[in-house]
Amino acid sequence: MSKKISFSFFALALVAAMLLAFMAGFAVADNNAQGNALNAGGPASSSTTAIDPKLQKIVELIKNYSYYEIDEEILCDSLLQGLPATIKDRYAVYYDAEEYAQLVDSSAGSNQGIGITIIHNTEHNCIEIINIATRSPAASAGLAIGDLITHVGIGESKTRVSDIGYEAALDALTGKAGTYAEFTVTRSGEEIEFSVLREAYTADSVLYHVCTTDSSVGILRLIEFNLPAPKQFCEAMDALIAAGCTRFVIDVRNNPGGDLKSVAAILSFILQKDDIYIRTSDREGTTVDSRVTAVTDLTGSYADCNVPEEDIGKYREYLMGKSAVITNGSTASAAELFTSAMMDYDISAVVGTKTYGKGSMQSIFSLFYYGYEGALKITTKKYFPPISDGFDGIGIYPDTTVEIDEAIKNKNI
Repeated sequence: MSKKISFSFFALALVAAMLLAFMAGFAVADNNAQGNALNAGGPASSSTTAIDPKLQKIVELIKNYSYYEIDEEILCDSLLQGLPATIKDRYAVYYDAEEYAQLVDSSAGSNQGIGITIIHNTEHNCIEIINIATRSPAASAGLAIGDLITHVGIGESKTRVSDIGYEAALDALTGKAGTYAEFTVTRSGEEIEFSVLREAYTADSVLYHVCTTDSSVGILRLIEFNLPAPKQFCEAMDALIAAGCTRFVIDVRNNPGGDLKSVAAILSFILQKDDIYIRTSDREGTTVDSRVTAVTDLTGSYADCNVPEEDIGKYREYLMGKSAVITNGSTASAAELFTSAMMDYDISAVVGTKTYGKGSMQSIFSLFYYGYEGALKITTKKYFPPISDGFDGIGIYPDTTVEIDEAIKNKNI
């Protein structure tokens, strides 16, 4: 429940400060390439005299003359939801308390449920499991990729997915930690009933396997650059190297980006010490080159983004000239930064289609300082690849353009 506060105080202290000088007094610990820098700001500038009197009169007008009783909390939410449009920032977003909490959990790779990725199997009019998180209740319960969920419920209470429809079946499968998901799957013609306790689990950020047609090739899919991704990337590379892989394919198709610390850590395992991994520019035109260096002081959910000195460049020799990055039009933000760095340092060839083209950096500011539980995401910088030109609004053109085959275009990547 959000804290109740005076609308007059909130509007004057928060809105004026954010609209006129939001960045002036904030000390932000981190920015990122997608918009998941989850850090609280400090006090904003108090230079708000140009807007305070006008806003005060509007507040008084509403409170004095409105026929209807005002819910100040809803009023605050509505005001904040309209803020992004006033600054013409296409990536600006206001998160209420619940949305902000979900965002924090998502960035940390934390989820609630049983840990399956599913699609609607239209051929059999059921639900097909296409991935199982390795650290999830579903994995512990013995579910398998390719299982077809034909019924929700078990025993006498089970109902066919085809009878209630995909959306209703999906609702029945989802729920909060501490409750049970009950369903029946068909596997190799046999029906198997499952009752799986929903729990909090860490989602897979990196999937990997040895290529089935060439055992010398290891394939990694970077789903998102969230905070667990660096550790999972190392686990994947170590496992593939141990399996005898000498060439690698890194798939960043449909990767929407993530946290700057995450992509910086993964690039640190590949680049050399002092290599530039990102160039940034703020609204004053001040540019900063960020270079690969050891990081050992991150704690909490950021702990997996630490890179000890001895681990810098640990995978360089395995990937240099022996790897390819696959992209598509939904490769965006931090995933584009990763791709461009691999190109700039001649580590990997890039194959696929042109990327999305997002080269702006967002920061997320908690509104706790103002007595409010939500957060505001705004664009704070532009960023650029280590060497090549920026890709914002343009995208990255691969070395070799390969369109996905029509026969598998509608398949889940």
